[in-house]
Amino acid sequence: MKIVDNTENTKLTHRDLALAAYSLAELHNMYLRAYDEESYGEEMSKEQMEETIERIRVAHTKFDAILQASAPAEQAPDAEPDGE
Repeated sequence: MKIVDNTENTKLTHRDLALAAYSLAELHNMYLRAYDEESYGEEMSKEQMEETIERIRVAHTKFDAILQASAPAEQAPDAEPDGE
């Protein structure tokens, strides 16, 4: 396992955003499975579970939107370079 020196790279990267979006998507799926299996009764009410699922979904949407908006613009394959 590679040890990372946190003092070298403190900037938020596309990889960080992608990891956050992916993690939130996985967490959302995990909560949905628990909700479908009705295994939320011991830790929270049905309403609390629904609210939590919605908040995770919204957070994922926000991180994904930031990731997409900050992605470098890629040139379309059939577009001609400037000046031609």
